[in-house]
Amino acid sequence: MTKPRITSPDFWKALADDQSRSSANKKCMTAECWDKAAEGYDDLDACHDYMAQVNGVVNILKEAQILTSRCNMLDIACGTGTYAVRMAPFCKKITCVDISGRMLDKLREKKEMAGIENIELIQADWHKFSTERRFDLVFCSMSPLLKDMNNVDRFIGYSKRYVAFVTWAGIRENMVLSELGTKILNRKPGKHLSDMNILFNYLYARGYAPELHFFRGCWKKKRSVEKQIKNLIWRLEMYRTLDQKEKEYVASYVRERAENGMMTITTRVRTVLMIIDQEAETFTCT
Repeated sequence: MTKPRITSPDFWKALADDQSRSSANKKCMTAECWDKAAEGYDDLDACHDYMAQVNGVVNILKEAQILTSRCNMLDIACGTGTYAVRMAPFCKKITCVDISGRMLDKLREKKEMAGIENIELIQADWHKFSTERRFDLVFCSMSPLLKDMNNVDRFIGYSKRYVAFVTWAGIRENMVLSELGTKILNRKPGKHLSDMNILFNYLYARGYAPELHFFRGCWKKKRSVEKQIKNLIWRLEMYRTLDQKEKEYVASYVRERAENGMMTITTRVRTVLMIIDQEAETFTCT
C-alpha cells in the first residue's frame, strides 16, 4: 500500500492518529478528568502573562472584525469560560460546549455574576455532539481535541467562515512537573501532542493558510500546599494511577518547597493563535 506524501492531508492525519494513541490522551477525553480540574482551573487568571494572552486573542479577533455584534460563535471545550465571558460583549451569541459539568458550573456562576445573557451552555461529549446550526466563528483553545484531525474537520464543517484555535507552540517547560515525572514515571510529562506543528501542516495541506499570532510568557500558579499537591497528582495521573507512596512523595516534595503554606509553580510557554478565513481561499483572478 502506497503511503501518503507529506503534502497530503492524509499524511498529517495518520501522524496525528499515531501519536494520540496514549493512555494520557484517553484519560483527558473524560468528564471525570476535567471535573477534577475544575476547582483550581481559574487560578491562572491571576497570572499577568496568561491574561495578556487571553486579552490578546480577544483583541486580535475584535480588530479583525471577526467578533462583531452579528457574530454567532461556537466555543468548543470552553472550560470555565475564560474566553467566552470576555468575548460575549462583542458577539451576538456564544454557544459553549464542554464535557465537564463542573467546568460549566463555574461558567454559569461567572455568567450570572456578570449578568451575561448571550451565552448558551451545553454539556456534551464533543464526539457525540451534533447540531444543524452553522456558526460565524468556531473557537477552540488548548484542548486535547486538537490532537485529532477528524475533530478539526468537524470544527471547520460547523463554521460559515472563521475558525480560530489556540494551542501550544513548541515551548512548555515546567521544572516541577519534569522533576516529579522523572522520579515517579521515569519520563518528563508535558510534551503536548496538540502542539501546532501537525495541526498547522494538516490545515496547510488542506489548502488553508492559517494566520498565526504567537504569545510568549511565564505562567505562574500560586496555590496553597494542598491545592498544589492535588493538581500535580492530577497532572501525573494523566499517564497512570499513582500509588499511595507516590502520592506521599508528591506531597512531601511540595511541602519542602512551600513558603507560608503557599507554592508557586512556573511554566515557560509559547502559544499560538491560528485563524482560518475560509472565504480568503476562494479568491479568483480576472
